[in-house]
Amino acid sequence: MVSLLQVPAIGCQWFSCSVDAYTYSKQIASSRSFCIYEEIENMRNAGLIQGGSIENAIVCSVLSGWLNGPLRFCNEPCRHKILDLIGDFSLFAQNGHQGFPFSHLIAYKAGHSLHVDFVRRLANILLK
Repeated sequence: MVSLLQVPAIGCQWFSCSVDAYTYSKQIASSRSFCIYEEIENMRNAGLIQGGSIENAIVCSVLSGWLNGPLRFCNEPCRHKILDLIGDFSLFAQNGHQGFPFSHLIAYKAGHSLHVDFVRRLANILLK
């Protein structure tokens, strides 16, 4: 779930799916990262978005909406969060497995640091 109510063009978004190779390739993998236009300068000053460009990311203004649309999916920001989740959970891969455990996950206002913390805690429990 993505909840950015202060940015009307994004608002609150959900996406649910069973992740398999087909779904991943057709509904998740092409989702681009996104950022809020009004936050770009602060993000760059903090050393973030170093490889970001309008070719590989979508930019949304609080007042003007999407600046470099069209979106690939109406809920592309949410799908990109799922892409992030899959990538971060791949850190859990053991012995050549794909890394994404068979599970039902709900991510609410999640991000890379929360994902990695969850994977570390899960590994501490399951790999003792």
